[in-house]
Amino acid sequence: MKSFFKNIILILASIFLVLVLTMILDRVLGNILPKPFPEGTHDLIFPPLSRQEFASVDFKYVVETNSLGIRDREIQRPKSAGTYRIIAVGDSYTYGWGVNIEETWLRRLEQKLSLTNRQIETVNLGKPGTGPPFYAEISRTVVPLLEPDLILVGILQGNDIASSGSEGLEQMSSGLVRWTKLLYPNFVRTVEMMRLTRSLETRTQERPPEKTTAEDNTRWAANTAKEFYEKMSPEEKQRFDNFDASVKQAFFDGLLNPYMIDLALKNKHIYTLTLNPEDPWILQCIENMAKALQIIKSVANQSNAQIAVVSIPDGPYVNEVAWKNIQRVGFDVVPEMLSSDAPDKVIQIACEKANVPCFTVSDAFRQRKQDPNLFFTLDGHLTAEGHKLLAETLAPKLQRWLTKK
Repeated sequence: MKSFFKNIILILASIFLVLVLTMILDRVLGNILPKPFPEGTHDLIFPPLSRQEFASVDFKYVVETNSLGIRDREIQRPKSAGTYRIIAVGDSYTYGWGVNIEETWLRRLEQKLSLTNRQIETVNLGKPGTGPPFYAEISRTVVPLLEPDLILVGILQGNDIASSGSEGLEQMSSGLVRWTKLLYPNFVRTVEMMRLTRSLETRTQERPPEKTTAEDNTRWAANTAKEFYEKMSPEEKQRFDNFDASVKQAFFDGLLNPYMIDLALKNKHIYTLTLNPEDPWILQCIENMAKALQIIKSVANQSNAQIAVVSIPDGPYVNEVAWKNIQRVGFDVVPEMLSSDAPDKVIQIACEKANVPCFTVSDAFRQRKQDPNLFFTLDGHLTAEGHKLLAETLAPKLQRWLTKK
């Protein structure tokens, strides 16, 4: 009997020793072996190396993408030792719809933050028309690829709660996978990078880079507007006919986002829906957003990165001029939108559920609630001045948080 227990102890001790040695080997090799990175051009978000010009009644700007299909400059891979890399996922308010990349809040934030012996670098992963499910999915791809130190999730007030569907959010790691990642992080990271490389090879840009002029995109928008108008119901056409003549003309000329008008005609209450955090539908949306944030946090933890949410102000909630202008393009509003804490509160609740820090800047915008220069008149997105105010307000809060870490 003693011999039996002695053998069991020896076996367990041997297993433990092998486990410890392989964990040590994983750490040693992780610091020595070169990290695999996919070569060539890839359409992670947009067609790589493309150039597009856009024009509307409110703005004219240029969009250029790098070899990874991201609206930003080229990104060094692997990241240099002295770089503190911040990536931001979000929708068009993070992407910078209507402004050049240097004017976006993320690029301005890069100029205002500082860390001892580290060079701050930001990477813009915003994509118009997306929501939290996309933020989670793109994070799974780009975080192991870009090695960020910090992931900022730009959550747009109102809209991102409403678009927090659960599609694609159910694929969480199993317990075995999580334990393997904990014990052998470098091995798992290498395998994931190899898998990612193979996946990206199927999405390599082989056609010539896309080049479109403002005239090309305006023509496309005008054709889309015509198609939308022809498909409007009688009730929608009646409401559209009551719009300002200048709004209708911009719509048909391709100088106003046709999808915004289509949304206003089909769901004019979109801005008031999120004002009641206790509404059952809103509660479900909060749960869905929390699930997306938990996925991003899990991805961040696997890469030793931090995560924080930025609640991005939408004009009708913080600016009287924008509140009035949004009615011109067909949306319903109520006066309490301009004073309610709900637009930030629902985002904060989701962040609390996911145990993720959340930064808000609404107060700074409401202090300038009569300023007509923070949001585009009809388009509604942040202007260059709006991006500047966001960065100036966020920077000291984020600086204090980073310094404490």
